[in-house]
Amino acid sequence: MTIDAEQWGWRQDLADALAPGEELARVAAVHGIAAQLWTREGVRYGPLGADLGEPPAVGDLVAARRSDGAEWPVLRLLPRRTAFVRHAAGNATRPQVIAANIDRVFVATSADADFNPRRLVRYLLALATSGARATLVLTKADACADLAPLRAEAERMAETMVVSVRTGEGLAALRACIGPGVTAALVGSSGVGKSTLVNALTGAARAAIGEVRAFDGKGRHTTTHRELFALDGGGVLVDTPGMRALEPWADEGTRAALDALFAEVSAAAAGCAFDDCAHGGVAGCAVRAGVDAGALDADRVRSWTALHAELDAQEALRAERAEKVRGRRR
Repeated sequence: MTIDAEQWGWRQDLADALAPGEELARVAAVHGIAAQLWTREGVRYGPLGADLGEPPAVGDLVAARRSDGAEWPVLRLLPRRTAFVRHAAGNATRPQVIAANIDRVFVATSADADFNPRRLVRYLLALATSGARATLVLTKADACADLAPLRAEAERMAETMVVSVRTGEGLAALRACIGPGVTAALVGSSGVGKSTLVNALTGAARAAIGEVRAFDGKGRHTTTHRELFALDGGGVLVDTPGMRALEPWADEGTRAALDALFAEVSAAAAGCAFDDCAHGGVAGCAVRAGVDAGALDADRVRSWTALHAELDAQEALRAERAEKVRGRRR
């Protein structure tokens, strides 16, 4: 299979900087110690060297060692334009790149009982410093009896699109967002219809679809790894597995994005009598006064406070572990 280089993101400036015998390639999927590579000559197999520093992410541009065969070893990662980063799952205290060199990210959530504003905020926070444009996508619109309040809640958080694969609503508008040379990623929790949407956008059954569970209407988790798909007419799409947990990477950019998402709460907090106010009801707390007066929504205040506390805890844990490492080196 050969995919047009302009479609998958060929960059002449990076290609010109490569050494003789090296070729620019894009990571379409990662399978343990090797990657599937898109090159100007077609799909190649890219063994990953131990000296890469970090594993490549889907969407990365890399320098590969050109050969006459199908095996083109990956030599090094090339600079990323954008990156969708989260705090790595488990006990690690490091960032994990979900997808690289993406232009748009569509956060899918079904317009039913799966709709969860707090979870969507976590996605938006993780994407805030990615450099990509984030859009919420309400799927399964045909199955929702009253879509208006869900759409209003979503639009309060970010740009929103409504789609239904069954009726075709919104599909053309969504497809139009992924034009030639554009890389889009589709993310969201398990069972919201991502694989069905991928198949609708690609025009083929390229992503496995699980049955819908009767007890809660959710599809079974079927996507097992991140992968690039080429779309007819240009553009590429990154499909991703459902994320059971999404912890934004704590840094100043994420904190600023959190305050922007909850602008009315952060603005009130600036008026608190004490800089270290915990917003728990002490005298002089402007946030608590706003809740009592009905000017602030108590649920949004709780979400804002909890997310700031989570970022604090993550940074404290990173600092503690870094100090232990320094102690062992002394």
